[in-house]
Amino acid sequence: MDKSEIAISISLGSLLVSLGGLLFTIHSSRKASRIERARVYDKVYHDASDLLVYNYKKKIEEPYRSEDKFLEKAVNEYESSHWLEQMYGFNIDYPEGVESEEAKREYRRKVSDEYHKHQREKHVDSFVETMENRSPVFNLDNQEFAERFNRLVDHVTHNLSYFSAPVVECWEKMRFLSPEKVRNEYVSLRRVNESACEPIEEPIEDPYLGILLIIRHEYRELNKPLKTKWAEFWFNLTTIRYRVRRIFNKKRQWDV
Repeated sequence: MDKSEIAISISLGSLLVSLGGLLFTIHSSRKASRIERARVYDKVYHDASDLLVYNYKKKIEEPYRSEDKFLEKAVNEYESSHWLEQMYGFNIDYPEGVESEEAKREYRRKVSDEYHKHQREKHVDSFVETMENRSPVFNLDNQEFAERFNRLVDHVTHNLSYFSAPVVECWEKMRFLSPEKVRNEYVSLRRVNESACEPIEEPIEDPYLGILLIIRHEYRELNKPLKTKWAEFWFNLTTIRYRVRRIFNKKRQWDV
């Protein structure tokens, strides 16, 4: 091996070492950026998740209310009791006049019925109601809600470069759309649907709700376990042929 070949080998070796160093630097930089981005999202994720279910959580935490205070106390005690007690019996204070075993059994049945009715109202009816009003524009009059939402927006403002384009887009739209304007659109659509023959599903541009939904989704994507990512990748890979076949079947139907 002459001197020129040795020089070429040394140059190639140096190039490979430099390339390896460059790749390592890029990898380290991307990893550090990803960690920092996850840290930034972590500071707003819990607020975003809680604010999305703020009304619902308040509803399900409400105790049972009744003009009959004995019944109210019994239902609330029944709710806080262990499920084994609920199934096999529980000790309650009976009102005056309930003395016989038959009357006590009927009263316990009434308590149980009122409890399950209250649970249905909280978890079914209130869910639909709160999902319709879960946009922050309906809750900014609440001091606690407004403080948490403004804290989230301030954090996004101070760390805007770490957030994705959809979050930035919502943040920009919030500068032009006031909460009152967005709320009026919801109210107007609801008023129209009350008198319409069929419900009208008109999309409403709501960056206040959008920024919470996007932050929650992207945080979950950032912290998704590698096992889950591989499972989703494998699922998408194995279903490609089915999706392609469906496209060709639709095309064949159109041709016919």
